[in-house]
Amino acid sequence: MCTVTILKVPGGGFRMVASRDESPTRPRATHPRWVDRIAGDARAIWPIDGLAGGTWVAAGEHGLVLTVLNVNLADPPMPSEDRRVSRGSIIPRLIRLADAGEAAEALAELELDRFEPFRLVAADRLNGLRIIECRWDGCELRTTEIGSGPACFASSGLGDERVEPRLPLFEEMIAEDGANPETQDAYHAHIWPDRPEISVFMERPGARTISVTTIEMLPVDAEDVEDGSRRLFEVEMDYEPVDLSESILGGSGRRD
Repeated sequence: MCTVTILKVPGGGFRMVASRDESPTRPRATHPRWVDRIAGDARAIWPIDGLAGGTWVAAGEHGLVLTVLNVNLADPPMPSEDRRVSRGSIIPRLIRLADAGEAAEALAELELDRFEPFRLVAADRLNGLRIIECRWDGCELRTTEIGSGPACFASSGLGDERVEPRLPLFEEMIAEDGANPETQDAYHAHIWPDRPEISVFMERPGARTISVTTIEMLPVDAEDVEDGSRRLFEVEMDYEPVDLSESILGGSGRRD
């Protein structure tokens, strides 16, 4: 369903890139929109899913970034249809919180048995880059401190274990070319011609990479912040839908 990478950038900030893998027939998401006063005077921004109306990624000017990936298990416990709540509703509930730790704690208070399995990845840069992964498998919530990155997360409707080769590829590319935006973007454009179904920029019958969202979070100069404001960071979000008119193996790979 997704590949997500996070790394530090010069100037005390960080950069998250999220490739979204979905059915190419799924309605397009809307481009990111700002929501005012999420946390004090700080705003937050996120795209809105065209089918369920929630979101898979958001960023706030107070320094918090959240993204959700599906967890794909062989036979997971599933909520009944009448109780099921979209996983896309999770992030709008949590993005107002101060940091990754608070988001993880608040997640544990939700009625998790109403959601299909998922992973929430939370990152903030308030006291050094902190990345937390919360994994709900339908029975148990496990929270893991990832550290300060670079970090990579991957999932697939074929089974998450099928796309585990994406993780050592990330480590290899970062080791060879360094943890920088250019390497990060190259990673998210990577295709194994003989394994397009598990590639980072992927394609298989019924699913393909449909968008790439990039978030850059950079600290705001203290002189530019009014007293009482929680606007601590300058947030840039770039949402790029993929041109779905051609196969990625046909050399397209373009984004609208």
